[in-house]
Amino acid sequence: MTPEEKLNIINRLNALEFQQKKNLDELGALKKYLEENPKLLKSWDDLGEVSGFYVDSFSKVESYENRPVNEENRNVFATENQAKASLAKAQLSQLLKSFFGGWNPHLDNYAIFPQINDNVITPYIGISILPQFLAFRSREKAMLFYQQHEALIQDYWSEFLI
Repeated sequence: MTPEEKLNIINRLNALEFQQKKNLDELGALKKYLEENPKLLKSWDDLGEVSGFYVDSFSKVESYENRPVNEENRNVFATENQAKASLAKAQLSQLLKSFFGGWNPHLDNYAIFPQINDNVITPYIGISILPQFLAFRSREKAMLFYQQHEALIQDYWSEFLI
């Protein structure tokens, strides 16, 4: 075996040892998390109570605090931005019809994706192979839709902001 081959084997063994140590560290962190948070909820009923925000029948985002879990409060979002995003999504779904927009598994889909940089969201339009809500048959239609409904789209994407 040449010195170069020996060095290559040593480097590979070092890399494997490093990866094993990293995996053990991650496993240790997970075990610590589970000890500190012993019950990872398995169902809605396990929550016990719900707090957050919902959209009322007048399309207003309302606060909702410390209520027991029941069938009537399954529409409560954890954050205000998530509730606002759901309201915007409902409106955008109606507007998509006028553009003949929406995902189609048999055609090209140009989707509008959010790009987030320093808590500012800008659009990126690209071909998507995975189902997307804001999908169109052409890049031009996607850009026109974004230009005409930018405020609603920004509200829809607001769930990703802190």
